[in-house]
Amino acid sequence: MLPIPKVFPVITPQLAQSNSSRKERIARFVLSLGEPMSVSNAQKIITQALAAWEGVSITPHRFGGVEYRLGTRELGHIHGDHLVDIPFPKKVRDEIVNAGLAEPHHILPETGWISFYLRNEGDVQKVIELLHRSYEIALKQKQPR
Repeated sequence: MLPIPKVFPVITPQLAQSNSSRKERIARFVLSLGEPMSVSNAQKIITQALAAWEGVSITPHRFGGVEYRLGTRELGHIHGDHLVDIPFPKKVRDEIVNAGLAEPHHILPETGWISFYLRNEGDVQKVIELLHRSYEIALKQKQPR
């Protein structure tokens, strides 16, 4: 059985009926837990780092935020300054989660995706390293066999 993410947004009836967006309701829920919501300028710092990697393109993500790609392959994406999602082969994802480097994806926990919540400034470098691991895997898969 997979562990439950530390921050799992359970929306109360009062929040669900509010006029706020889903994102705002989740943010209020997380704030109510006392969890730090974001790291200032994380998206900017991460985007600048990935822009320097050969072949990486940066585009808006379909669910909000910024998406990083190598060719047609998504390397990961960031939602604001607080959450980064990264795809990996399932075996690699399991190694990362078991090592405590990230959590299973917040919506698709049984896939190869991981979620990384940015809680402090040191997390920015950690997530850049995970994104670079995704980049290296994509480069290897892109090479002709």
